[in-house]
Amino acid sequence: MSVEIAGVEFPNPIILASCGTGWDGEHLKECGLAGAGGVVPKTLAPKQIEHPRVGRMGLVRHGKKVIGMINLELFSTLPFERWLDRDLEIAAEGGVPIVASVLSDPDPSFTNEVVRKVSETGFVSMIELNMSCPMPVEETGMHISRSPDLIKEQVKASKEASDLPVCAKLSPNYAYIDELAEAAEDANADAIVTANTLQGLHGVDIESGKLTLPAFGGYSGPAIKPVNLKCTAQAAKTIDIPIFGVGGISTWRDVVEYIMVGATAVQIGTVVMNEGLEVFSEFNDKIESFMDEKGYDEIEDMRGIALENLSSAEELAELEPLHAEVDRETCTGCERCIEVCPFEAMELTDGKAESDPERCDGCRLCVAWCPVDAIRLDDRKGATGDP
Repeated sequence: MSVEIAGVEFPNPIILASCGTGWDGEHLKECGLAGAGGVVPKTLAPKQIEHPRVGRMGLVRHGKKVIGMINLELFSTLPFERWLDRDLEIAAEGGVPIVASVLSDPDPSFTNEVVRKVSETGFVSMIELNMSCPMPVEETGMHISRSPDLIKEQVKASKEASDLPVCAKLSPNYAYIDELAEAAEDANADAIVTANTLQGLHGVDIESGKLTLPAFGGYSGPAIKPVNLKCTAQAAKTIDIPIFGVGGISTWRDVVEYIMVGATAVQIGTVVMNEGLEVFSEFNDKIESFMDEKGYDEIEDMRGIALENLSSAEELAELEPLHAEVDRETCTGCERCIEVCPFEAMELTDGKAESDPERCDGCRLCVAWCPVDAIRLDDRKGATGDP
C-alpha cells in the first residue's frame, strides 16, 4: 500500500486533504494515528486571516441525499508562529508525513519566506502551494492558478527557499488544466495536486429571497468527482511528475478510480468531515482486499491503467454503433428505460423491455437508469443475427 512521491514515503496513498479536520496539530496527529497515509494542515499564512463565524458551511442535497458541501473556510486562523513553534511538532507525532499547505502570496518573495520558515521547523516532509482556493476576491488563490506564468513564479520561489519537495495545488475552475500542470512541471515542481474545490454558490431561500450562504465558496463532495477526475486524467496524460488526486472521493472505489487515471496518491477531506476518521482504515482495508483479489502487488501496478482507452467524442463517433440489448431473465418490466429513452426505442413486450435496434441510437441512457442492470450495449450486427 505504500507509495513514494519525490522521495517521500507514504505508508498508504490516502492523505488527509487541507480541510477543517486538520485545523490544529492535535487533530492532524489523530488522523495519522487513525490510518491516514499523510496529513495536510489548513493552509498556513503569516498574515492573520479570519474566516466567517456567522455560518460558513452548507450541505447540498438532491432530495434527501447529500451530494456536496459549500464552505467559506479560507485559511488557518491559528497564528502562524503557533504552527511553527507547536502545532507542526504535535502533528508529527501522528507518525506520517506532513505536507504543509502554504498560501501562495501575489509577491513570490513573500511565498519564498513562508516556505523557508515552514521548512526550517524540521517537521515537514513536503510543501503544497495553495494557489487555487476559490474564495479570495483579490490576487491570491485561484487567481494565481489561472496563469501559467504566475504558477511558474510561485514554484520557482518556493524551490529556491527549500530543499523539500514542492507540489502545486491547481484549480479545477479553468478548462486547460493540462497547460497549468505543464507550467508547474516546467518550473521543476516535484508533484501537482488536482484539484482544489470548484467555486460555487450554495443557494437561495426562496421564501425570504436571501442567499443561504451570501458569498462564493468552495464546492466539494461526491458531485464534483467527474470534474476533478477529468483534471487528474488530463494532467496525467500531459506531465511526468506525480499527482495527488483530490475531489469528490466518498468511497474506496473512488480512490481506486483516481489511481487508475494516473494519481499516485489521493487526498480526502469532505468524507472525513462527514463520516469520521474511520474512513482511513476502512478505505485502506478494502483497497488492500481489492488488490489481493485482482493480483496487484502494489499501488503502482494499477496506476494509470484506465488511461489506455481514454479517447475523444470524435474518435468514438467513428466506431461501429451499438444498441441496447435487454436480458429478459433479469428485466422486471419496471418501464424505466421506456420513460427515459429520448428515441422511443424501448417498448414492453410480454411484461419485459425490448429494444428496437433500428430506433436505438446507442446513447446508453437506458443502461445507466436500469435499476437491475438488465441492459447492455451490444454490436448491432451480432444482435440482429447478421454475420
